[in-house]
Amino acid sequence: MGAGSVERVTDPTPSDTASAPVAPELEETAAIARDLIRIDTTNWGSGRSNGEAEAAAYVAEKLRDLGLEPATYEAAPGRTSVVARVEGADRTRPALVVHGHLDVVPADPANWSVDPFGGEVRDGLRWGRVGVD
Repeated sequence: MGAGSVERVTDPTPSDTASAPVAPELEETAAIARDLIRIDTTNWGSGRSNGEAEAAAYVAEKLRDLGLEPATYEAAPGRTSVVARVEGADRTRPALVVHGHLDVVPADPANWSVDPFGGEVRDGLRWGRVGVD
């Protein structure tokens, strides 16, 4: 296995039927991780990237499903960011910023034992680009 990421999952899938069922929110989290891994957001540098707008649209929709009002910003064609605000309980306290990124560095499938954008589960682990970052 080349450079890559692995996320331990406990959601049962056809290739992982021995696992016991888990809480639905964990199953949904694992499904979201799988879906995002399956969007090739490779950033080749010099402003050239794949799939970031698609991933941003997916994330924005999930945030809307939670009742938030996400905004998207395009720094360059296809280089889309998502911003959402969650109101805190105490407005006198300072804000907390939590951030991440949607792009990944290039992955050569020849260096992988699985499709780096497959989100495949093997032995209770979800394999793919940016499974853990």
